[in-house]
Amino acid sequence: MKSLSKLKTSYYLYKEWIQRWGSLPVHPWVKAAGLYRLGKYEDAASLYMAGLSSHPRHPARMNALLDLSHCLFRLNDFEQAERYLRQASVVSKHEREPYVRLARLQLWLGHSVEAAWTIRSALSVLPADPELVTLFVTAAVESGGLAPLMTEARQLLSDMHCEPEAAPRLEVARIRLNLVDGDLEEARDDLAALANKDRGPFEAVVAFAQVVLDEGKTTYARHHLHRALTVSPGHPKVLRLLALSYLQAGQHFEPEHAIQLATRACQATGWAGMHEMHTLARAYALSGDKVSALLVASKAKDAGRNLLGIYPEVLSLERLIHSLSSGTQA
Repeated sequence: MKSLSKLKTSYYLYKEWIQRWGSLPVHPWVKAAGLYRLGKYEDAASLYMAGLSSHPRHPARMNALLDLSHCLFRLNDFEQAERYLRQASVVSKHEREPYVRLARLQLWLGHSVEAAWTIRSALSVLPADPELVTLFVTAAVESGGLAPLMTEARQLLSDMHCEPEAAPRLEVARIRLNLVDGDLEEARDDLAALANKDRGPFEAVVAFAQVVLDEGKTTYARHHLHRALTVSPGHPKVLRLLALSYLQAGQHFEPEHAIQLATRACQATGWAGMHEMHTLARAYALSGDKVSALLVASKAKDAGRNLLGIYPEVLSLERLIHSLSSGTQA
Protein backbone atom coordinates (compact mmCIF):
# COMPACT_ATOMS: atom_id res chain seq x y z
CA MET A 1 0.00 0.00 0.00
CA LYS A 2 2.83 2.38 0.83
CA SER A 3 4.43 1.69 -2.54
CA LEU A 4 1.14 2.38 -4.31
CA SER A 5 0.62 5.61 -2.38
CA LYS A 6 4.16 6.73 -3.19
CA LEU A 7 3.59 5.90 -6.85
CA LYS A 8 0.40 7.98 -6.92
CA THR A 9 2.17 10.91 -5.25
CA SER A 10 4.97 10.75 -7.81
CA TYR A 11 2.46 10.58 -10.66
CA TYR A 12 0.59 13.68 -9.51
CA LEU A 13 3.86 15.51 -8.87
CA TYR A 14 5.11 14.79 -12.37
CA LYS A 15 1.72 15.71 -13.85
CA GLU A 16 1.60 19.03 -11.95
CA TRP A 17 5.15 20.01 -12.93
CA ILE A 18 4.60 19.16 -16.58
CA GLN A 19 1.33 21.11 -16.69
CA ARG A 20 2.75 24.13 -14.86
CA TRP A 21 6.32 24.31 -16.12
CA GLY A 22 6.42 22.12 -19.21
CA SER A 23 9.23 20.05 -17.71
CA LEU A 24 9.98 17.20 -15.35
CA PRO A 25 10.40 18.02 -11.64
CA VAL A 26 13.71 19.36 -10.38
CA HIS A 27 14.17 16.92 -7.51
CA PRO A 28 16.39 19.14 -5.30
CA TRP A 29 13.65 21.80 -5.43
CA VAL A 30 10.95 19.28 -4.58
CA LYS A 31 12.93 18.16 -1.52
CA ALA A 32 13.75 21.78 -0.66
CA ALA A 33 10.06 22.74 -0.70
CA GLY A 34 9.28 20.03 1.86
CA LEU A 35 12.10 21.19 4.13
CA TYR A 36 11.02 24.82 3.65
CA ARG A 37 7.54 23.97 4.93
CA LEU A 38 9.09 22.27 7.97
CA GLY A 39 11.18 25.36 8.75
CA LYS A 40 14.48 23.59 7.99
CA TYR A 41 15.79 26.60 6.14
CA GLU A 42 19.50 25.78 6.06
CA ASP A 43 18.95 22.38 4.46
CA ALA A 44 16.33 23.81 2.10
CA ALA A 45 18.69 26.61 1.02
CA SER A 46 21.41 24.11 0.09
CA LEU A 47 18.99 22.17 -2.10
CA TYR A 48 17.60 25.30 -3.77
CA MET A 49 21.16 26.32 -4.63
CA ALA A 50 21.94 22.85 -5.99
CA GLY A 51 18.87 22.98 -8.23
CA LEU A 52 19.76 26.45 -9.48
CA SER A 53 23.26 25.24 -10.29
CA SER A 54 22.04 22.22 -12.26
CA HIS A 55 19.04 23.99 -13.88
CA PRO A 56 20.09 27.64 -14.33
CA ARG A 57 17.51 28.35 -17.07
CA HIS A 58 14.56 26.35 -15.75
CA PRO A 59 11.16 28.12 -16.06
CA ALA A 60 10.63 27.69 -12.29
CA ARG A 61 13.92 29.33 -11.34
CA MET A 62 12.27 32.58 -10.18
CA ASN A 63 10.13 30.67 -7.68
CA ALA A 64 13.23 28.82 -6.48
CA LEU A 65 15.10 32.12 -6.10
CA LEU A 66 12.25 33.61 -4.06
CA ASP A 67 12.07 30.60 -1.75
CA LEU A 68 15.86 30.55 -1.43
CA SER A 69 15.96 34.22 -0.50
CA HIS A 70 13.31 33.64 2.19
CA CYS A 71 15.35 30.78 3.65
CA LEU A 72 18.40 33.04 3.76
CA PHE A 73 16.35 35.83 5.36
CA ARG A 74 15.24 33.46 8.09
CA LEU A 75 18.88 32.49 8.59
CA ASN A 76 19.84 36.21 8.92
CA ASP A 77 22.01 35.97 5.80
CA PHE A 78 20.64 39.23 4.43
CA GLU A 79 23.45 39.90 1.97
CA GLN A 80 22.83 36.62 0.16
CA ALA A 81 19.05 37.01 0.42
CA GLU A 82 19.33 40.40 -1.28
CA ARG A 83 21.64 38.96 -3.95
CA TYR A 84 19.16 36.27 -4.96
CA LEU A 85 16.22 38.68 -4.94
CA ARG A 86 18.13 40.96 -7.29
CA GLN A 87 18.79 37.95 -9.49
CA ALA A 88 15.06 37.10 -9.47
CA SER A 89 14.17 40.64 -10.52
CA VAL A 90 16.54 40.32 -13.49
CA VAL A 91 15.31 36.85 -14.45
CA SER A 92 11.66 37.96 -14.32
CA LYS A 93 11.76 41.73 -14.68
CA HIS A 94 8.04 41.97 -15.41
CA GLU A 95 7.05 40.11 -12.24
CA ARG A 96 6.32 42.36 -9.25
CA GLU A 97 7.04 39.87 -6.44
CA PRO A 98 10.88 40.04 -6.60
CA TYR A 99 10.78 43.85 -6.43
CA VAL A 100 8.32 43.87 -3.52
CA ARG A 101 10.34 41.36 -1.51
CA LEU A 102 13.61 43.13 -2.24
CA ALA A 103 12.22 46.52 -1.20
CA ARG A 104 10.76 45.05 2.00
CA LEU A 105 14.13 43.49 2.84
CA GLN A 106 15.90 46.79 2.22
CA LEU A 107 13.43 48.63 4.45
CA TRP A 108 13.93 45.97 7.15
CA LEU A 109 17.66 46.78 7.05
CA GLY A 110 17.00 50.54 7.06
CA HIS A 111 18.33 50.92 3.50
CA SER A 112 15.52 53.24 2.46
CA VAL A 113 17.11 54.89 -0.57
CA GLU A 114 17.94 51.47 -1.99
CA ALA A 115 14.30 50.44 -1.45
CA ALA A 116 13.11 53.53 -3.31
CA TRP A 117 15.37 52.69 -6.26
CA THR A 118 14.08 49.12 -6.27
CA ILE A 119 10.47 50.29 -6.52
CA ARG A 120 11.42 52.90 -9.09
CA SER A 121 12.84 50.05 -11.21
CA ALA A 122 9.61 48.11 -10.73
CA LEU A 123 7.48 51.09 -11.79
CA SER A 124 9.51 51.44 -14.98
CA VAL A 125 8.16 48.07 -16.19
CA LEU A 126 4.99 47.57 -14.14
CA PRO A 127 1.83 49.61 -13.55
CA ALA A 128 1.58 51.41 -10.22
CA ASP A 129 -0.57 49.70 -7.61
CA PRO A 130 -1.26 50.48 -3.92
CA GLU A 131 1.48 48.18 -2.61
CA LEU A 132 4.20 49.52 -4.90
CA VAL A 133 3.23 53.12 -4.16
CA THR A 134 3.10 52.38 -0.42
CA LEU A 135 6.62 50.97 -0.51
CA PHE A 136 7.99 53.91 -2.48
CA VAL A 137 6.37 56.54 -0.24
CA THR A 138 7.54 54.69 2.88
CA ALA A 139 11.08 54.56 1.53
CA ALA A 140 10.98 58.26 0.66
CA VAL A 141 9.83 59.19 4.17
CA GLU A 142 12.39 56.94 5.85
CA SER A 143 15.18 58.32 3.68
CA GLY A 144 14.98 61.42 5.85
CA GLY A 145 12.83 63.29 3.37
CA LEU A 146 15.27 63.48 0.43
CA ALA A 147 13.75 66.11 -1.87
CA PRO A 148 13.78 64.16 -5.19
CA LEU A 149 12.22 61.11 -3.58
CA MET A 150 9.60 63.19 -1.79
CA THR A 151 8.63 64.87 -5.06
CA GLU A 152 8.17 61.49 -6.73
CA ALA A 153 6.24 60.19 -3.73
CA ARG A 154 3.78 63.10 -3.86
CA GLN A 155 3.25 62.57 -7.58
CA LEU A 156 2.63 58.85 -7.15
CA LEU A 157 0.10 59.52 -4.41
CA SER A 158 -1.72 62.13 -6.46
CA ASP A 159 -2.02 59.65 -9.34
CA MET A 160 -3.18 56.75 -7.15
CA HIS A 161 -6.94 56.87 -6.57
CA CYS A 162 -7.82 54.41 -3.84
CA GLU A 163 -10.22 54.52 -0.89
CA PRO A 164 -8.40 54.56 2.48
CA GLU A 165 -10.39 51.56 3.71
CA ALA A 166 -9.31 49.54 0.68
CA ALA A 167 -5.58 50.18 1.21
CA PRO A 168 -4.89 51.05 4.87
CA ARG A 169 -1.11 50.73 4.49
CA LEU A 170 -1.17 53.21 1.63
CA GLU A 171 -3.12 55.55 3.90
CA VAL A 172 -0.44 55.18 6.60
CA ALA A 173 2.24 56.08 4.04
CA ARG A 174 0.21 59.10 2.93
CA ILE A 175 -0.17 60.30 6.53
CA ARG A 176 3.54 59.84 7.22
CA LEU A 177 4.34 61.92 4.15
CA ASN A 178 1.98 64.63 5.42
CA LEU A 179 3.83 64.63 8.76
CA VAL A 180 7.13 65.25 6.99
CA ASP A 181 5.49 67.99 4.92
CA GLY A 182 4.50 69.79 8.13
CA ASP A 183 0.80 68.95 8.32
CA LEU A 184 1.38 67.98 11.93
CA GLU A 185 -1.91 68.30 13.80
CA GLU A 186 -4.29 66.70 11.29
CA ALA A 187 -1.80 64.03 10.23
CA ARG A 188 -1.09 63.12 13.85
CA ASP A 189 -4.80 62.75 14.58
CA ASP A 190 -5.27 60.57 11.49
CA LEU A 191 -2.30 58.40 12.45
CA ALA A 192 -3.54 58.05 16.03
CA ALA A 193 -6.96 56.94 14.80
CA LEU A 194 -5.42 54.17 12.68
CA ALA A 195 -2.91 53.10 15.35
CA ASN A 196 -5.53 52.83 18.08
CA LYS A 197 -7.79 50.47 16.17
CA ASP A 198 -7.93 46.93 17.57
CA ARG A 199 -6.34 45.60 14.41
CA GLY A 200 -4.77 48.77 13.13
CA PRO A 201 -2.03 48.48 10.51
CA PHE A 202 1.32 47.47 11.98
CA GLU A 203 2.93 50.40 10.17
CA ALA A 204 0.52 52.86 11.82
CA VAL A 205 1.23 51.49 15.30
CA VAL A 206 5.01 51.80 14.84
CA ALA A 207 4.81 55.24 13.21
CA PHE A 208 2.54 56.59 15.94
CA ALA A 209 4.81 55.13 18.63
CA GLN A 210 7.69 57.06 17.08
CA VAL A 211 5.63 60.27 17.08
CA VAL A 212 4.67 60.04 20.75
CA LEU A 213 8.21 58.98 21.70
CA ASP A 214 9.50 62.17 20.04
CA GLU A 215 6.90 64.07 22.08
CA GLY A 216 8.40 62.63 25.27
CA LYS A 217 5.42 60.37 26.04
CA THR A 218 7.61 57.40 26.79
CA THR A 219 5.11 55.15 28.56
CA TYR A 220 2.51 55.64 25.83
CA ALA A 221 5.12 54.95 23.15
CA ARG A 222 6.17 51.73 24.85
CA HIS A 223 2.54 50.60 24.98
CA HIS A 224 2.29 50.81 21.20
CA LEU A 225 5.75 49.33 20.63
CA HIS A 226 4.88 46.29 22.71
CA ARG A 227 1.70 45.94 20.65
CA ALA A 228 3.88 45.95 17.54
CA LEU A 229 6.21 43.32 19.00
CA THR A 230 3.29 40.92 19.42
CA VAL A 231 2.88 41.09 15.63
CA SER A 232 6.58 41.03 14.69
CA PRO A 233 8.70 40.01 17.72
CA GLY A 234 12.08 40.54 16.05
CA HIS A 235 11.39 43.68 14.04
CA PRO A 236 14.57 45.81 14.18
CA LYS A 237 12.86 49.20 14.04
CA VAL A 238 10.49 48.33 16.89
CA LEU A 239 13.37 47.02 19.02
CA ARG A 240 15.41 50.12 18.20
CA LEU A 241 12.60 52.50 19.20
CA LEU A 242 12.10 50.56 22.43
CA ALA A 243 15.82 50.91 23.11
CA LEU A 244 15.57 54.65 22.52
CA SER A 245 12.73 54.83 25.03
CA TYR A 246 15.20 53.69 27.70
CA LEU A 247 17.68 56.41 26.73
CA GLN A 248 15.20 59.22 27.54
CA ALA A 249 16.41 61.42 30.37
CA GLY A 250 14.54 61.09 33.66
CA GLN A 251 12.71 58.21 35.29
CA HIS A 252 12.75 56.09 32.12
CA PHE A 253 16.54 56.19 31.73
CA GLU A 254 17.93 52.62 31.76
CA PRO A 255 20.91 52.42 29.37
CA GLU A 256 21.71 48.80 30.27
CA HIS A 257 18.26 47.71 29.15
CA ALA A 258 18.66 49.85 26.03
CA ILE A 259 21.89 47.96 25.24
CA GLN A 260 20.04 44.64 25.37
CA LEU A 261 17.25 45.84 23.07
CA ALA A 262 19.58 47.61 20.64
CA THR A 263 21.80 44.52 20.44
CA ARG A 264 18.75 42.43 19.51
CA ALA A 265 17.88 45.05 16.88
CA CYS A 266 21.40 44.87 15.41
CA GLN A 267 21.25 41.08 15.35
CA ALA A 268 17.89 41.26 13.55
CA THR A 269 19.62 43.14 10.71
CA GLY A 270 22.69 40.91 10.68
CA TRP A 271 24.67 43.94 11.87
CA ALA A 272 23.85 45.78 8.65
CA GLY A 273 21.41 48.36 10.07
CA MET A 274 23.00 51.76 10.61
CA HIS A 275 20.11 53.07 12.68
CA GLU A 276 20.30 50.10 15.01
CA MET A 277 24.09 50.29 15.41
CA HIS A 278 23.90 54.03 16.02
CA THR A 279 21.36 53.44 18.79
CA LEU A 280 23.51 50.71 20.34
CA ALA A 281 26.55 53.00 20.25
CA ARG A 282 24.57 55.72 22.04
CA ALA A 283 23.42 53.21 24.66
CA TYR A 284 26.99 52.06 25.30
CA ALA A 285 28.17 55.67 25.53
CA LEU A 286 25.45 56.61 28.01
CA SER A 287 26.24 53.54 30.11
CA GLY A 288 29.88 54.67 30.30
CA ASP A 289 31.35 51.98 28.01
CA LYS A 290 33.09 54.30 25.57
CA VAL A 291 35.28 51.61 23.99
CA SER A 292 32.30 49.49 22.93
CA ALA A 293 30.45 52.62 21.85
CA LEU A 294 33.30 53.70 19.58
CA LEU A 295 33.61 50.24 18.02
CA VAL A 296 29.91 50.04 17.20
CA ALA A 297 29.68 53.66 16.01
CA SER A 298 32.65 53.12 13.68
CA LYS A 299 31.02 49.96 12.35
CA ALA A 300 27.84 51.93 11.68
CA LYS A 301 29.77 54.58 9.77
CA ASP A 302 31.58 51.94 7.70
CA ALA A 303 28.26 50.28 6.81
CA GLY A 304 26.92 53.62 5.62
CA ARG A 305 29.68 54.01 3.04
CA ASN A 306 28.11 51.22 0.99
CA LEU A 307 24.65 52.78 0.91
CA LEU A 308 23.00 55.11 -1.55
CA GLY A 309 22.14 58.58 -0.33
CA ILE A 310 23.04 60.05 3.03
CA TYR A 311 22.13 58.56 6.39
CA PRO A 312 19.76 61.15 7.96
CA GLU A 313 21.64 61.21 11.27
CA VAL A 314 25.16 61.06 9.83
CA LEU A 315 26.21 64.33 11.51
CA SER A 316 25.01 63.05 14.88
CA LEU A 317 26.91 59.81 14.31
CA GLU A 318 30.09 61.66 13.37
CA ARG A 319 29.80 63.90 16.45
CA LEU A 320 29.40 60.80 18.61
CA ILE A 321 32.51 59.19 17.08
CA HIS A 322 34.49 62.41 17.56
CA SER A 323 33.48 62.76 21.23
CA LEU A 324 34.19 59.09 21.91
CA SER A 325 37.58 59.26 20.19
CA SER A 326 38.52 62.28 22.25
CA GLY A 327 37.30 60.61 25.41
CA THR A 328 39.15 57.35 24.89
CA GLN A 329 42.38 59.16 24.18
CA ALA A 330 42.17 61.19 27.33
